[in-house]
Amino acid sequence: MTQVFGIQYDSTGPLPFVSAAIVAKYINGSFAQRPVHFGRGFVWIDVNGSEPGDAHWLDVERGDAAPGMVPRWLHERRQRTGDPGGIYCNRSTLPAVLEAAGNVPFELWLATLDGTVFPEELGHLPSTVRPVLVQAFPAALTGFHADLSMVIDQRYWDTRHA
Repeated sequence: MTQVFGIQYDSTGPLPFVSAAIVAKYINGSFAQRPVHFGRGFVWIDVNGSEPGDAHWLDVERGDAAPGMVPRWLHERRQRTGDPGGIYCNRSTLPAVLEAAGNVPFELWLATLDGTVFPEELGHLPSTVRPVLVQAFPAALTGFHADLSMVIDQRYWDTRHA
């Protein structure tokens, strides 16, 4: 996997100027954004595990959802939507996420935040994990209050971008 199909931004606040991309928004937690709306150009992040039906991503970071929540969340996501859903995590939480998920399929949004778009971890994933995004650039590098992820899965890009 060595191709970028598009970009996805995420921020703790609104990004009204972003177009022709995907914007990931928080559906709950401290940075919940309202109104909640669905459609092309948007995906939702669940930080506390309570929204598997509406959020596509479970945020598994320190202070947010824990790796132990992954199996239940993925199961509920599949039951409610028929879609496997995805897990957002960083390199340090990836091993715990993979262990918790077991053989349950999911999409992966991996944070490197160091400019690495194709980290070696992507080459060592179980066949049940589909890598779709790499969050390579933090707000300090984008120049505004948003992190930037590279979309590395054409299906994800084609079905979600604005």
